[in-house]
This record gives sequence, structure tokens and C-alpha cells, in this order.
Amino acid sequence: MKTVVTASLEDGMLLGEDIVVAGKVAIKKGTKVDSLIKQKLQAFKLMTVEILEAEDLANTYYEKIRVSDAFKKFQLDYTANLAAYKVAVDSFIYKKVPFRFEDLKAIADALCPRTISGKRLFSYINILLPEEGDMSYAHGMNVALICKKMGEWFKLPPEDCDTLVYSGFLYDIGKFMLPQDIIWKPDKLNKMEFDLVKTHAYYGYHMLKKFNINEHILNATLMHHERCDGSGYPQGLQRDEIDNFAKIVAIADVYEAMTSARTYRAPMNPYKVIEIIKVDMFQKYDFAYISTFLNHILDELIGNMVTLSNGMQGEVIMNNPSVLGRPVVKCEDTIIDLAQEKSINILAIV
Repeated sequence: MKTVVTASLEDGMLLGEDIVVAGKVAIKKGTKVDSLIKQKLQAFKLMTVEILEAEDLANTYYEKIRVSDAFKKFQLDYTANLAAYKVAVDSFIYKKVPFRFEDLKAIADALCPRTISGKRLFSYINILLPEEGDMSYAHGMNVALICKKMGEWFKLPPEDCDTLVYSGFLYDIGKFMLPQDIIWKPDKLNKMEFDLVKTHAYYGYHMLKKFNINEHILNATLMHHERCDGSGYPQGLQRDEIDNFAKIVAIADVYEAMTSARTYRAPMNPYKVIEIIKVDMFQKYDFAYISTFLNHILDELIGNMVTLSNGMQGEVIMNNPSVLGRPVVKCEDTIIDLAQEKSINILAIV
């Protein structure tokens, strides 16, 4: 809601509170302002009134985010910075112009200041839908923003935080050398297509190696699809053989890919993503990094309203540390512990 001077009211605005005169409701909340309502308010000698905004009228969490002034500003800033990032990427690929790391840092600082919460940042990324031709650029920029927040969560030194952000911007650069219709194919890739996609790690590494670039960034580019159990590519490396920066970027890469909107599918809700990731978290990911990341994500989801598979809606009031992604939900007078009620799942955040 916002406070508006009565004399500045415009027709069509909706009152955000009951107007009480002499102990009785004279005008109900939600009443549409017109010339008669203005006259009544002036007669009641009210200097200001509360007016409903689009965010107040939205029904779901993501609808409220989408219509908020804060998101609209972020979207404008995002669009401008994405254009700058595209120029930097295209200049590097087609003209061999080295990246200016100070420019990349400026993009990350503008879109992900320390004052923005992880919940809000990830919600913004969740509902953004870039143009089809911009998806590879947006994916890289989103991962860089997630890496910046992860650096804060892991309490990395400032220099390492910057290096992690640069890794997020550059790690997938090799994909720009491949056919984009295969990179963004909505259906499962066949073996030949998948073998082609797997070459992007080598492409990116050798492209960047020609320049004076930090070794961690090079390793993140080469190793971000390696997994701790040796099941990844391109080299089948295991735990300590994988650069820590690559391990962190791998988590950001997977999470962003599943929670961001695509032209061919809606984003998955975070609880569904966590259910998928936690199946492999002990084997494929560095446990210290993945557990810290998921716990921060879950902590910032407390307080959200969710829809359950049993048809009920409720508020997430507590996480279960031992069963990630299965919180305690309060549905009116009923408390449902999803760690115990395994047949019930979270379908959506509302």
C-alpha cells in the first residue's frame, strides 16, 4: 500500500483501509475512488488515505514480486546490464577482445548488491524470461549473480568472491561455439548431440587460456561438469582433483538451469529442485558446499505460502535439517511435518 494525499487521489484507485467515522465504517476497504468518494473524504477532513497497489492485489508470491516496483527496477537494470554483457561476450568470441574484469564486477555489483537477500535475488531470476536468442547470455549472467551470493554465504575473502563471480561469467563461454538449437533443445539430446555439447568445456578452456586469466577461472571453465564421484566430464575427475571454484560453479549452474524460466517450460519450484539435487548430493557434489548452499536456500524460504499435493495450502514455519526440502507446514490449525508425511509434497510456492 501507499499513502496518498487526499487532494491527489485519482479515479480508479482502490482504498487500502476502511474509513471509520464516529466509530462506524463509512467507506469500505477496496472501494474504487470516484468523484463522490473524493467529496466524502474531503468532508471527513482526511489529509491522507492508504491506497492499494498492484502488489497488494496479486494472489501469489511470484505475482506480487512480478508487479512490485522493486522488480520492475531490477528488470530494467538487468536488461541494460545483459546488453553490456552480450557486447563483452561477442567481442571476445568474434574479435578476440579480452574481457574487462572491472566491467564484469560492475555488472554483478549493480544487480546483486550486498543489501539484496538471496530470497529476493533468486525470485527475480526465477521469473525473468529472456528472449530466446539471449538465453545463453542470461544463463551466464544469472550464474555469476548466484556465485556472488554464494561467495557471501561461504564467507570467502573479497578477492576470491570476485574470482568466483568472474568464473560464473566465463565458465560456459565454450557453448557459444556450438549450435544454439542443440544447446537449448527442449527434448533429450541423442548421443551425437550430447557428445558435441560436452566439447564446450574444452572449447572454453582453450579460448580463455590464450589470455592472462586466473587459473581458478580456467579450471571452472574446464571442470564445471566434473562430479566428485568421477561420473562427470570431460576428464572424469574425482573429489580433490576438481578445483573448488569449479565445484561451486557446478552447483550454481545446475540450480539456475532448473529454477529459471525457459521459452519451452516453466521454472521448477525450489523445493522440487532440492528434492532432485539431494539424491546425488553426497556422491556428485562437494558436501560442504552443497549442504551450505541448500540450507541457505531453505532458510530464506521460511514464511512462504505453499500448495501441497493433498490440496491444502499453508505457511512454511520450520525446516528439517536432517531431511532437506521437507519442511514443517502450518495449514490453518493443522501442522504437517513433511519429513514424516512422505506421501505429501510441495507443488508450488504461492
